[in-house]
Amino acid sequence: MYRVLTGKQRSLVFPVMCNAHVKIDYSDNIPKGADNTFASSDDITYGLWSLKDAFTIETTITPYDVNGYSSGFFTVPIQTIENSKKLFPAILAVGTQSFNDYLSQYYLSHSDKLTHEMRIFHSTKVQVSLINVTTHSHNQPAQYKIRFKLILGSTTTTLDSDVVITPSSGINWPLANNTTNSLTKGVFDAEGKYTHSFERTTDSSGNSGTTLTFSSTARDNFFAGQELFTVSGGKATSIGKIAAGGVRTTAPHTVTLETSQSTALNSTDIYVKTLQHPSYVDNFNHIAVTFDNTTKLMRIYLDGNLVASTVHTASDDFAFDREDFFLGANGTGGTGANTAASNNQFMGEMHEFAISNIATDKFNIFNLTPRYANTLLYFRFEEVDE
Repeated sequence: MYRVLTGKQRSLVFPVMCNAHVKIDYSDNIPKGADNTFASSDDITYGLWSLKDAFTIETTITPYDVNGYSSGFFTVPIQTIENSKKLFPAILAVGTQSFNDYLSQYYLSHSDKLTHEMRIFHSTKVQVSLINVTTHSHNQPAQYKIRFKLILGSTTTTLDSDVVITPSSGINWPLANNTTNSLTKGVFDAEGKYTHSFERTTDSSGNSGTTLTFSSTARDNFFAGQELFTVSGGKATSIGKIAAGGVRTTAPHTVTLETSQSTALNSTDIYVKTLQHPSYVDNFNHIAVTFDNTTKLMRIYLDGNLVASTVHTASDDFAFDREDFFLGANGTGGTGANTAASNNQFMGEMHEFAISNIATDKFNIFNLTPRYANTLLYFRFEEVDE
C-alpha cells in the first residue's frame, strides 16, 4: 500500500557559516570481498557503485547568498536588504575596520566569496556545483552558474553554464531611498521597479577619456567595479565600470573608468543601479546534469531547460570509483582557515536529490518523482506531520 505524506515540506539546510555535508558511505552499503577489505577489486558492488554508461543527477535546491551584505556605506543611508540567515553576515562599513576584524573572513575570505564554488554532489570523477560569478560585492548579491565536471580516464572536461541564478534588479518606489539625492530623477522598468538612481552631476569641464570629475566628493556611493550610467528619455545607458583604485576622495574629485569615452561627459547626470535583492533565497531551482556514455554528451539543465552542453573528448567508459560520495561539500576540507573555500561548502537548502542510470531530458521541476526502474539513489529531505 502506498503511504500518503501530508504536511509542510521541509528541506535539509546547509547553514551559512556552518560546515555540513551528507556522506553516502561506501563501506556501509557494499559487502567486503574475499580479502575482507573495503573498496577493493573483489567487493560485491551493486546499485550506485555499479553505475556505468549513462546517468542523470538531479536536485531541487534553494541557494543562499554567499556575498551577503559584504560591505556597507557609512556616508550614505543606503537602503539595506533585511537581515536574514540566508545571507552571509556583514563585513564592514567602507573606511572603518579591516576585513580581518571579522570571524566570517576566516571562514570564507572576502576575495574567495566572489568565486566561491558550492558543491552539490562530489565524487572523484563527477562533481556538480554552483559557482559565484561576481567582480565585487557592493550592492551585488551572489549570482551563480552551474558547473558539471566529469573525469573519464585521465581526461577532465568541465562544462559551465552561463550565469543562470541571479538577483532581482530594482526596488519598489517606497524603498527607493538608497541615495541622498532627489528621487524625481531615476529609471523605472516595465514592472514599475526603480532600477537606476541619480548619484551626482559631473563638473562642467575636464571630463574626457577615462576621467569623470565632480564638483563635490566622489566617494559616497562609488567603488571599483561599479557600473555607471547616463540616462536619456527614461533609458539608462552604461558608460563603463570604475577601474580599480579609480576613486579620488580629495579635490579634484574624480573617478577613473576602465574604458575611454569618445564624448566628454560635461555637466552630465550620472546614475548607479539601485539595490539588488537575492530573491532566489526564497525560491527553489531544479538542477540536473546528464551524461550519455555512447555519445559522450554532457548536459546541464535548469528548471527543465537545457542551459549548456558539450561532448567529452575522452573515449574511456564511465564508472564510479569505489569510494564515499558527498552532498553539500567535497568532504575533505572542513577544517582550518578559509574552511568554506577548501571544503566547497554548499550554503542553502536541499529539498530532493536523485541519481538514475539513464540520461533523460524530461523532468518534473517541482518534485523529482523518481523513475523507480532507473533510480539508484533518492533522498527527500522532508519532515512530515503525522
